[in-house]
Amino acid sequence: MSRSTLRSALPVPLLALSMAVLLTLSPGTARAADTSSAAQDSADSARMIELQAQARALRAEAEATFQAAEPACYKKFLVNRCIDQARQQRLETIQRARALESEAHQLKLEQRQRAAAEAQAAQRDSTAGGDAGAATDTSADEVHTPPAATVTPLPLPDGRITPDAAAERIRAERARSAAEAEAGAQAARAARDAEKADKRARTEAEAAARAAAADQDRARYEERLRKYEEEQAAKKK
Repeated sequence: MSRSTLRSALPVPLLALSMAVLLTLSPGTARAADTSSAAQDSADSARMIELQAQARALRAEAEATFQAAEPACYKKFLVNRCIDQARQQRLETIQRARALESEAHQLKLEQRQRAAAEAQAAQRDSTAGGDAGAATDTSADEVHTPPAATVTPLPLPDGRITPDAAAERIRAERARSAAEAEAGAQAARAARDAEKADKRARTEAEAAARAAAADQDRARYEERLRKYEEEQAAKKK
């Protein structure tokens, strides 16, 4: 074997040995990472369930408190002020519920991002394993090649993702982006619906308050008119 051929062939066995060592060490590391990720996902899922339950309880509390406070306001002298205070209390409780829902939504996004990252890492490991196997096979063939044979150096892996892996990565990123966009759109729609419901309830409450105030004014006017007529009738006697 010529000196130039020896120089070009030496890196291949060394590369194959390095890749084999890495592949030997990687399963334990991968298992530890998978265990840690699974534990994190489990903890996040439990936290999301807790946050969503608390948010539902707060929304139910806000509606129940407002429904109980509104009728009582009509018995007070400052009806509008009482209703405004009840409405403000309801809005503050709903805002607390929205904060919990936002935290749960953020945890869900983090879960999806971890899943996408793990899928990409698994794809990279699979590609690296295939390259290492090819390098090992090639190096074994070169060891048994007769001196007269021409040894073709194996190009060093440059870390590029194969077209199939790249397409899979793009699909995963698009799916994740679509899921995040849909989740954000749902959260925005829920916020808009809640705001519309709050405005509608405020408008209805104000209309009811005006009607109640008008009824009270009319009742007071009729009462004064009745007393006046009674006084005039008593004077004529």
